[in-house]
Amino acid sequence: MAKSFYTFIILPEASARLHKLRLPGLVLHLLVVIGIISFFVIVGLGFSYAKMAFKVADYNKLQAENIDLKVQKRNLEVSTVKLGTKLTALQTLSEKLTNLIESDSWNKQRLPKLSVAAVGGSTVDYRTSDLIRSSDPDLDVEFLKGRTTELESQLKLLEQVAVRRASILRFTPTIWPVRGMITSHYGNRLDPFNGDSEMHFGLDIAALYGSLVHAPADGIVIYAQRKSAYGNLIILDHGNGLTTRYGHLSRFNVQVGQTIRRNDMIGFVGTSGRSTAPHLHYEVRMNDRPVNPRTYLPRG
Repeated sequence: MAKSFYTFIILPEASARLHKLRLPGLVLHLLVVIGIISFFVIVGLGFSYAKMAFKVADYNKLQAENIDLKVQKRNLEVSTVKLGTKLTALQTLSEKLTNLIESDSWNKQRLPKLSVAAVGGSTVDYRTSDLIRSSDPDLDVEFLKGRTTELESQLKLLEQVAVRRASILRFTPTIWPVRGMITSHYGNRLDPFNGDSEMHFGLDIAALYGSLVHAPADGIVIYAQRKSAYGNLIILDHGNGLTTRYGHLSRFNVQVGQTIRRNDMIGFVGTSGRSTAPHLHYEVRMNDRPVNPRTYLPRG
């Protein structure tokens, strides 16, 4: 069988000379097959390269996101630890304030009772799994948010109680109106003029004539004039049924209707009225009934 050949005539540009290329049919078929295979190989390599390039781009993107997430996680952990520390400090402060309010025996005895209802409870709906989980709660943002909400409510309540107590304290006679020695206590005593037994409704505090008399609490002057055995008398109304009286004064430094602040100077020690020597007669009355002023005064 005769071999088949293929002749290719090549005519170079700007040349009149022809070039002939004679190839056997088998070689030509082989070259065509090689070309087709090469084409598909190149196309496949192109797709593989493109796919690899996309994977590399995605990997780089994921790696960058991973690094960013690690940084955010680290920052969140640091912030959470700081927040936990602050919350712990605030909780400690809250407990100290609560203990201070509850254990203030001096105020318990002298200040009116605060009408605070005995209520409480969590304002956050915790799941049981959240409460018993083994992870560190100090690093749990939701846990800290819950603690923050509860702590804010608790501190707000303590603030209201403290404000209320401070307001009551301002209007409660808790300081000495004058410096001096008690020469006659509250209660039964012998009358200094005739020796008979009598009820003494206040304290007699000896002081030099003209010594300053100070208001022991905020109030309003409701009386400032001479009244028989009291001599020159001042009466302060502190609200909530609480009033104080100051007798035997030499002079007044206030007038009726005047608003008085704690430690304001209201008059001067004297010996007016039924008195044996310069001193201040000091009374405390609750709902116009005399009570022992000594229970309101600090010791010493």
